[in-house]
Amino acid sequence: MAPPAAGEASSSSSACAAAPETPRPHPEEAAKRRCRPSRPAAGAWARVVSMGVQGCVMAAALALFLLFAFAACLLMLALVFSARAFRRQGSRYRPFSPDDDFPPPPPPPRPVGLASAQIARLPCFDSSPFDGPSTCVVCLEASRAGQRWRKLPPCGHAFHAACVDPWLRLSPACPVCRAAVAVPPEKS
Repeated sequence: MAPPAAGEASSSSSACAAAPETPRPHPEEAAKRRCRPSRPAAGAWARVVSMGVQGCVMAAALALFLLFAFAACLLMLALVFSARAFRRQGSRYRPFSPDDDFPPPPPPPRPVGLASAQIARLPCFDSSPFDGPSTCVVCLEASRAGQRWRKLPPCGHAFHAACVDPWLRLSPACPVCRAAVAVPPEKS
């Protein structure tokens, strides 16, 4: 494109000068514009409203958290009280009473077996090779010649004396049929 000629330049500047100017506002309108909040003031109100909404959301979240924390505390409290009640009860066969603060009674004593003097009074015999084959049900061994056997009076079951004597010290009953062993009276 060619540069404009000197005469054209002056005509273009006169065209700009000939353009109509924007009319000046009326003095009342100018006062209204001065009283209206400008853009930055409107943005400040938006920020204040935004902060208010954020505060409400945070308060609601905190209230929800505290509600769940309170519910969890109530649940834990209920579990603790129920565990204490079950622990205090001790046995499922003994009813619970609130004034049950004393220790439970000791367990009943175990049945005591026979004394060594009583076991010595029970009938004994030595096995011989002529006896029929028999087996001790305590140790599951067959009888051999020269072994000492003990026969229990009420039922007639026989065992190695070394096998049945420790049993009779713990329990006064036959190991097979659980019949009470009748100890013969002491000879005077």
